[in-house]
Amino acid sequence: MRSATVVTRIPSKWLLALGVVASFGMFLINFIGFLDTQTGSAEGCGPDWPLCNGQVIPAMDNTHVIIEFLHRFLVGFFALVAVAFAIWAWTRFGRWLEVKLFAAVAIGFVIIQSLLGALAVVFVNPPEVLALHLGFGLLGMVGVVLLTVFLFQYRARCLSRQNGLDDRERGVGRKLVLWIRWIWVYVFIAIYVGSYISFRGAATACTGWPLCNGQVFPGFAGNVGLAFLHRLIALGLAVLVIFLLYFLRTTRTTRGDLFRGAIWLLVLTVLQIASGAWLILSLIDLNADLLHVSLLMILFTILSYLVLQSFPFRDRTRSELQ
Repeated sequence: MRSATVVTRIPSKWLLALGVVASFGMFLINFIGFLDTQTGSAEGCGPDWPLCNGQVIPAMDNTHVIIEFLHRFLVGFFALVAVAFAIWAWTRFGRWLEVKLFAAVAIGFVIIQSLLGALAVVFVNPPEVLALHLGFGLLGMVGVVLLTVFLFQYRARCLSRQNGLDDRERGVGRKLVLWIRWIWVYVFIAIYVGSYISFRGAATACTGWPLCNGQVFPGFAGNVGLAFLHRLIALGLAVLVIFLLYFLRTTRTTRGDLFRGAIWLLVLTVLQIASGAWLILSLIDLNADLLHVSLLMILFTILSYLVLQSFPFRDRTRSELQ
């Protein structure tokens, strides 16, 4: 056995604080962006980009201009914060695969989201582009959040505290890993479909809840079919999460992180469905709409955390000493 001296870098409190700010900022960007679209403010700056109504700082003479300009300002500011955080983390802890992956996801999708936002303005907000804009925005947010979570876990490990990296060393069955990852793919597709339906204005095609226009099966034609499909997808998600929790019941003592995460995932799924019902019964009330998308962002973040925790963890600092 060879001897070696390994200098362990510990994530600083400043780096972690920047990660928390960047994570909150990415949530806020997506929230304000959705508010921007749902209040009809996306055209508040006209077809101009990056200028707003031909000006760097436009006249704040109506609510739509204020919301759209605020959205653009927050995107620019927090995008810079997120990119700075990702680059800082990569330069300090780039030997970890998790850091490289999440930093790349954060930077890549922050840039893509900004470009899609510009395209949405230029082409007058087509539903397909707006749905991609939200989906890629969530990926950018998840990249920042998971990078922050990993650095917190690694700091705790360096300071000899109990943390999520210890849980990952215990591993989990391959079938469970695949189940978690397939649910993640399912939810991302559901996000795009739901966003497209919302931005297309098809959500109200199904009146009433849980029945659609008084029918159990109204068919899949037109906007009614899209709205009905969205409800079936939500029901499918609930079934998948219940099965996940059932499969994880035997691992709650060895992998409490996954079991607790699945419980929270089920709670968020139920709340998401309930908020969807409120959304329909209230005839697309703005508060219900904002709650629905906020719960969606939290749900997707928790599910992404479960994906992270399902990957096995290999501590390089140990292997380097052997």
